[in-house]
Amino acid sequence: MSPANEPLPSVTPLGSTLICENKTQFTVWAPDCQSVNVEIIDRHGDIENVRNRYPMQPDKKGFFSNTISECGAGTLYRFQLNNGMGRPDPRSKYQPYGVHGPSAVVDSTQFRWTDKNWVGIEKKNLVIYELHLGSLTSSGTYLEAIEQLDDLIELGITAIEFLPLAQCPGDWNWGYDGVNYFAPSNNFGTPNELKCLINACHHRGLAVINDVVYNHVGPEGNYLAEFAPYRSSKYNTPWGDALNFEHPEVRQFVLDNISYWIDEFHFDGLRLDAVHYMFDDRDDHILEEIRDSFRQVKTAKSRTTHLIGESNIYDAELLNPLDNGDPNYDAIWSDCLMHSIYKHGNPSIRLTDRHYQENDIAEAVEHAYVFSTPQAMRVTETARKKQNPSGDRGYIESLIIALQTHDSVGNHPHGKRLHQLTSPQYQRSAAGLSLLYPSIPMIFMGEEWSTDAPFPFFADFEDPRLRKSVDQGRRDEYPHHNWNGSPLPSDPTAFTSTKSQTNDLNPKTYRWYQKLLSMRKQMIQDGALTAKNLSTYSDLENSVFKLIYKT
Repeated sequence: MSPANEPLPSVTPLGSTLICENKTQFTVWAPDCQSVNVEIIDRHGDIENVRNRYPMQPDKKGFFSNTISECGAGTLYRFQLNNGMGRPDPRSKYQPYGVHGPSAVVDSTQFRWTDKNWVGIEKKNLVIYELHLGSLTSSGTYLEAIEQLDDLIELGITAIEFLPLAQCPGDWNWGYDGVNYFAPSNNFGTPNELKCLINACHHRGLAVINDVVYNHVGPEGNYLAEFAPYRSSKYNTPWGDALNFEHPEVRQFVLDNISYWIDEFHFDGLRLDAVHYMFDDRDDHILEEIRDSFRQVKTAKSRTTHLIGESNIYDAELLNPLDNGDPNYDAIWSDCLMHSIYKHGNPSIRLTDRHYQENDIAEAVEHAYVFSTPQAMRVTETARKKQNPSGDRGYIESLIIALQTHDSVGNHPHGKRLHQLTSPQYQRSAAGLSLLYPSIPMIFMGEEWSTDAPFPFFADFEDPRLRKSVDQGRRDEYPHHNWNGSPLPSDPTAFTSTKSQTNDLNPKTYRWYQKLLSMRKQMIQDGALTAKNLSTYSDLENSVFKLIYKT
């Protein structure tokens, strides 16, 4: 057993840090604990089989540390709090046995990147493909996904966006129940295999975006509050504990996570989930600190990167440049055009809590938002004009626009897609609006083929009470749907049914998408596809909508 270290300052890397081949430094922030021990777990992951236990030395700020010999990469460990139960490392880099199992020491220097010449993709050239790694291929792994990359390039994709990768409970999950923020999901492979996938993307000219969730922590495997005041005492969310952004160390936890995904894994961008649920009463809001931290990440400075916020409103504060001219967020999501297209094609469908009308599509085509829908916007049309007094629609070029997303498909009880709720012809017609709009287009996996593979909501929890609660809660959230015959989120078929299928593909849709993306690329090269050049025409009675670009 090695002697405990002297107290370490808070700038010391937290979690497990490999010092040399067989020596690891462990540091954890646990101010709510009287004592913390490092437990070294049997190599088979049996948390009941503790091989050794080492006390950690605290400092005055609540940081505990110890450097342990005979402890190299792959070592399984947990932190024992107050001589009680061992818990996973809040900064765990890998959870090979899931959210309740031990953490693993990772050698972050082992992987050899070969993407030094990669410079990224400019915002105007982004065509994003949103995908769930577990659903993309038969095995649902990082490595097997590499086999799909050439097909995406042939289609015209320039960036892929993963649904959240942070470790979630169970064997299948959309990813929004993450509890180990620094650990890529073990369901898809190892951290190095994720790096292999990203490295392969860069070699093919594809940018990679990670969906990150900082508005809440998942309900199972969330042990953060046992270490420190991570949980907000003032706010909560519909999905789990809100983070306590009033505490500087909790803020730093998120800021370090931002840097981690960009530096350690070479991601080209981050999409922040539901930023309107990131509650913070401080003057320097956490969204501002995230922006500033993102811009300072060393790896990001050598290539083009993108910071994207999912805001359910038109949020000019996220898009407008700072007073000194520095960029703010690069883009925000806008779902109004998508839901208006759904509503126009099938008036009986409602896949969001907002109430869209059949004629909203005209306003959505004109402005990319339905500003007149009070449920959708706290920003009125008058306020929008004040924020853009010249009537400039330049903000449109910083919006993520989609015809379908994981939410729009997954919010249907059977996970049905747009062409199934309308027709393949309607989908192809609507694709012209979304893919030739001057915003950043996003395609949801399988959309380009009008695939019949469903994508219902799925979530696997070990706690039976939680499983039952989620199964019932999903139906309560959308009571207007007919749930007869739909799979429960906890049913394995809800996940396995989403696997890519090869016998239900529509080549006509694929060729049309390919042609539209080729046209988009040429229009960008010609300088035509801009918000300034755009005018629109809507004939609601005959369902004719045009995007007109002056040259």
